[in-house]
Amino acid sequence: MLTLFADETKFGPDPTYADLYDGSYGPTNSVLAVAEDPLALLFYFMPPKLWAQIAVESNTYHPQSIPQRARAIRAQQRKGGGKVEDLGDIRRRLDGVEDIEAYEVLRVMALLIARMLAPISKGIAAHWSVAKVGAMPANRFGLFMSKNRFFHIMGYMHFSNNKSPKASTDRAWKIRPVVDVLQRTFARGCCVPPVISFDEATLPSRSRYNPTRQFNKDKPHKWGTKVFVAACAKTAYCMRFVHPWRESTRHGFFCLSRYVG
Repeated sequence: MLTLFADETKFGPDPTYADLYDGSYGPTNSVLAVAEDPLALLFYFMPPKLWAQIAVESNTYHPQSIPQRARAIRAQQRKGGGKVEDLGDIRRRLDGVEDIEAYEVLRVMALLIARMLAPISKGIAAHWSVAKVGAMPANRFGLFMSKNRFFHIMGYMHFSNNKSPKASTDRAWKIRPVVDVLQRTFARGCCVPPVISFDEATLPSRSRYNPTRQFNKDKPHKWGTKVFVAACAKTAYCMRFVHPWRESTRHGFFCLSRYVG
C-alpha cells in the first residue's frame, strides 16, 4: 500500500487495495450524543453497572481480608508499646464499617484525578489539611469525603474476586472486569476506519504489585504494561487491545479481524 507521501502520478494507484472501504467512519452517533457532557461521556465508556460491580467486589474483599488486617493491626500495637486490643475486638471493629457504595467509588476516583491535576508533595493526606498548603485552599477534599472513609475505600477497593479459580491463571484478573468493559465500549464508540494501525503501546505503571510490569529503556515511561492495539491510523483511536502475556493472545489477534470486516 502506498504511503501518504507517495506521488501517484509516478507510481499509480495500488491495485492491491482498489476496493478499499470509502464510507464514513469515526465516532458513532451514540458517543457523539454525549460528547458535550463530560460525566455522560465517562458513563458511556465506564457505565454505572461497572461502578456498582466494583462496590460489590470491594465489599466482598472486605470480610476476606479482616483476619489478616486484624493481626497486622495487633502487631503494630505491640510494636508501639501501647494498649494491645483483643484480636476479636479488632475483628468486630473492622467488620462494623459500613459497606462501600457505588457513588463513593466514583467519588474516590474523582478525588484521585483532582490530586493528579493539582498534587501536593507532602502526600495525598495533605489535601484534608486544615492549614493552607502553598496556593491550595485548605481541606478541599473534606467537602466531598472524610479522610478516613477515603482511605478505607482505597484499602479495600477491588474489581474482581480474589477467591475465583481464574485468579491463579489470569495475570490481569484483578482488573479483568474493567478491561472487558473498555473493550466493548471503545469498540462501540467508533465506526471502523478503512486503514487500521496494529502497534504496541505501554501503559505506564511502576507499581511492584503489577505482575505484568515490564522495563523498556526506549520508552518515555520505562516501566509499564505492554499491549498490542488496533487503532485508527488517522486519529489513533484505540478500538481494541490484547495482552502479549495472555494465553489467549493469538486468539485475541484473530478477534481483531471482526473489526476489520
